[in-house]
Amino acid sequence: MATFKKNSKWYISGRIKKEDGTYYRYTKLARECKTVNEAEEFEVLFRKKWQNMQIAKNTMCFSELAKEYIEAATHVKAVTRRTDEDIIDKCNKKFGKKSINLFNKDYLQKFIKELESKYSKSYVDKYYYTISKIFKYAVNEDYLVVNPMQKVRKSAFKDEVKKEIQFWEPEEFEIFLKYVKNEEMKRIFVFLYYMGTRKGEMQALQWKDVDLKKGTVQINKTYTNKIKGKAWEITSPKTQNSIRTIIMPEIVKNALKEQQEYCMKLYGYDANSFVFGFKRPIPAETLRKNLERGIDAANKEGNTLKSITPHGFRHSHVSYLINNKSDQYTDFDIAQRMGDTVETIRRTYAHMFKDSDRKIIDFIDKDTGIKEINFEKPKKYDYINELKSLKELLDIGVITEEEFSLKKKQLLGI
Repeated sequence: MATFKKNSKWYISGRIKKEDGTYYRYTKLARECKTVNEAEEFEVLFRKKWQNMQIAKNTMCFSELAKEYIEAATHVKAVTRRTDEDIIDKCNKKFGKKSINLFNKDYLQKFIKELESKYSKSYVDKYYYTISKIFKYAVNEDYLVVNPMQKVRKSAFKDEVKKEIQFWEPEEFEIFLKYVKNEEMKRIFVFLYYMGTRKGEMQALQWKDVDLKKGTVQINKTYTNKIKGKAWEITSPKTQNSIRTIIMPEIVKNALKEQQEYCMKLYGYDANSFVFGFKRPIPAETLRKNLERGIDAANKEGNTLKSITPHGFRHSHVSYLINNKSDQYTDFDIAQRMGDTVETIRRTYAHMFKDSDRKIIDFIDKDTGIKEINFEKPKKYDYINELKSLKELLDIGVITEEEFSLKKKQLLGI
């Protein structure tokens, strides 16, 4: 047993004799220990815990391991935690009581294959990565020597048909708005269509994030209802790129002015009030139902609006920007506004960029078509005089018959 300090942090190091006579060697960070005494106490507790684990590891089942993993995962985002919990609940029904030392590559590979035959790639990915994390935790905690998921492979899904992105052109959106009866919902749809934010970003928006004078909106958080034991929660946004300040067009600025006038009449209004929903973010189900009602009402009147999801407004905004892209802004500017990377934007909307490139070519063809460009015609080569000169050189013996024949062929291209 030993304790030592490195880079202002305390570590423990030593070895423990196992039942088979070999030794388990360890060097670990003594977390949150500030003195040598605390580090020594940490090591005592660590050794006791390790010994207890050796007794329990042969009988620990998957559900017990998964529960311990969740309790230890204190630094993950709440939405990730909720996803893991959902997957664990489903896995427990399949093999929750199975001892973790009985899992192997073949068993888990078969399980993943069964999922792939029923569900989409993205859904199978959730299973794959959650199970992998749980068994990785088991290895880190010395419950297992090898992660049984390490050699399990996913199918490439090469034959999977990519779903077409559904979006509305501005004319379609204007038709839809005419059939939305609730004025607040109209303002929400205007915000989503012309700002392109994610649904959760819109739901989490508070009045302190809106600057009507500057015409800007700060996006720095998101809403989620995938939290166990909670109806909803405001968390950090999807990625670091998601934190951004975006400018409002006049149509959105006017909508938010109307929304603020509406909210200010309500009791308890302040800067922390949610822009849409007031005391709590507007529920996703309310958004979905009003969207479906508007589409149904429009189509009953003879229109042919495509059915889109709330996320379809984000797709609509990007397509609107791409299809009207000019030399005033680039795909990088679009990515900045959307809170994504250029790579993600170009990969997701590749087909739209192809259409945009076609418009560029049409413009060039049209522009160059009205101009007459005179290209200088190449001069006709004088083969006859050249051959005469070669014949004279042959006659006076400067070149041989063979050389003359070769040069003649070169000149005539034969």
